Amino acid sequence: MSAQADRLARKALALLEKYGEEAFLTRRTTGEYDVATSAPAVTVASHEVKVLVLADSGQDKEGDSLAKGSTVKAARRKLLVAAGGLAVVPVPGDEVGPLEVRTWTVLATDPPVQLGGTPILFTLRVAST
Repeated sequence: MSAQADRLARKALALLEKYGEEAFLTRRTTGEYDVATSAPAVTVASHEVKVLVLADSGQDKEGDSLAKGSTVKAARRKLLVAAGGLAVVPVPGDEVGPLEVRTWTVLATDPPVQLGGTPILFTLRVAST
């Protein structure tokens, strides 16, 4: 990255560090069926993240979810997650929390904010579980 891109990345992460909340990104991976427990083995991995919670705009990829006659998706948020130091890329199905005394399930991930090809921020669209 260029020197200017490095400065911008550091500033964005410093602001997220200052104003963001601490949470955990949790990924559950289902493995092979275990005959002894009569259930598939589940591996749980948690990663500490810094998160900035934003209200969902009501406008999603399917169109205006706040249009007349539609249901309001009140239990949805958009999260900005710092990419620095995160060992995984968030994917739908991951969980983030606790935020607002809830656990949130990732519904979609927008393309990351990048500088010089290096991810700086992930934008997650989440719903409360």
